[in-house]
Amino acid sequence: MQKMMFGAAIAAFLVAAAIPASAVTMVSTSGTPLSETIKTNVGGNGTSIDFFSDPSHLKVVYSSTSTLSPSSSGGFAFVQGVSGAGFTNLTLTPDNFTFSDIKFNMQLPASSGGPSIPNGYKTAFTFDTTVYFTGAGSPVTFSNSGGTGENRFLVTGGVGEAISKIVFSNLVGVSTKNNNPTLTNPYNFDSLRQVSFDAISGVPEPSTWALFILGFGAIGMMLRSGRGFARIRA
Repeated sequence: MQKMMFGAAIAAFLVAAAIPASAVTMVSTSGTPLSETIKTNVGGNGTSIDFFSDPSHLKVVYSSTSTLSPSSSGGFAFVQGVSGAGFTNLTLTPDNFTFSDIKFNMQLPASSGGPSIPNGYKTAFTFDTTVYFTGAGSPVTFSNSGGTGENRFLVTGGVGEAISKIVFSNLVGVSTKNNNPTLTNPYNFDSLRQVSFDAISGVPEPSTWALFILGFGAIGMMLRSGRGFARIRA
């Protein structure tokens, strides 16, 4: 009995230890959309808006601490701020599924409401993209360089990684001019456009398999104990 419990524990430990470090990547991209494209939305302006994909009508919730405004262009639905003011942050959460890959076009900065920069300065932008996963594993944050206008990226999970949420935040502009002070300011994002993704169904995490193995070991132990008790009674 003790040997069975010890063996199950060792197996569970080995499976849990095999959980890979995150191998998610984020790269600049172009080209055709992924298999599911954000085409429609439900509701008007607000801090949380439901968007839906084509062809499978999968729901992705867009949320922010800023007020968001949905719109559409070129067959894609997209989200922007109200009255050109943009948004400070944006979270994309797939509803009852996960992403394996996601493409998007982040446009920045917002057209109004930003800091006043003197003439002659050039501004370089960075923003953070934080990727969350189902089950165990810490989120991964990328600090991305972006110019003004369109900035297209592809986020891809590693083997066995299911992306459960993506957060965009911390848009910062660093303005420089020869022989003048450097100016660093926070900005708002303008809009998130042309979102497409590949969806995956729920697959047990390695840590979940470890629990399965422990459970199977316990069941086997009980069955063996039952057989031994039956032989004693006989």
